[in-house]
Amino acid sequence: MKLTKEIKTAFIVIAGIACFFIGFNFLKSKSVFKRTNTYYAVFDHSGGLKSGTQVTVNGVQIGVVESVKIEEKTTKIKITLSCSRDFTFSKNSKVELYNSLLGGAGLQIVPAFDNAPEAQSGDTLQSSIQMDMLQALSTKFEPTQLKLNNLLSQSDTTLNSINTLLDDKTIADLKKSIADLSTTMNSLSKASVNLNNMLAENQENLKVTLQNANKMTANLAKVSDELAQAEFNKIVTDAQKMLTNLNNVLVNIESGNGSIGKLMKDESLYKNVKNASKQLELLLEDLRLNPKRYMHFSVFGKKHQPYQENEK
Repeated sequence: MKLTKEIKTAFIVIAGIACFFIGFNFLKSKSVFKRTNTYYAVFDHSGGLKSGTQVTVNGVQIGVVESVKIEEKTTKIKITLSCSRDFTFSKNSKVELYNSLLGGAGLQIVPAFDNAPEAQSGDTLQSSIQMDMLQALSTKFEPTQLKLNNLLSQSDTTLNSINTLLDDKTIADLKKSIADLSTTMNSLSKASVNLNNMLAENQENLKVTLQNANKMTANLAKVSDELAQAEFNKIVTDAQKMLTNLNNVLVNIESGNGSIGKLMKDESLYKNVKNASKQLELLLEDLRLNPKRYMHFSVFGKKHQPYQENEK
């Protein structure tokens, strides 16, 4: 069976239309051969969302935005999206509009897995708008910004105080002090140079002087040691002499030589000394008791009374 040109042309046209349809849907990221569910979401603002934008869940595409239309009566934005039937979620899930990192608007589903019934094709889901990254950063850095503003305000106050403190007179005094300090430093530098030169010129003399001082110190230490040793030797010698003399005295006493030795060794001498001591004691006692016997005056004279020993 031969095909006529008209039939061939019809096949080509149909194939072209099919290819166009498939290509158009492919460019819109819409699958031709997969079954999808259609959902709706209403927003106050589209945020620049366009048809053909991917619909994602946690960054994975599950559908595409079919259309973005404005309702005439309410001026609300109604978004139509088709999602694959392979992914199901409850009616409490939300369609969230967000700003992508590149600045374009994106749409994602925040699924809710609860006991609510599953969302069906044609349902209108809850909508929400995600805070963009810049707003989030602004919110996070707001306390830091306040602290920075306070710090800048305090810095301004401090600078104003410094400006008030540094008036013309203070600045002039400060300049004068700096100049005086510079002069002093120059003088110290010159003095240091002169001192270094003097030390360099007299280095040999200083070395000799230090050597002589070391020798003198050593000699003084030696003389001090010799004097201390000589004094110690003299003390030892005197002590030995004293001990020798004491020993001789003790030997003489022990042998009966001398008065002390005789007194200790001669018993008769000891008795005589004892009797003499006794007589002296009696005399003193009689003198105390009878002083008139020894001290009397008489114009015409009087006989001396004989001594009578007191009876005890």
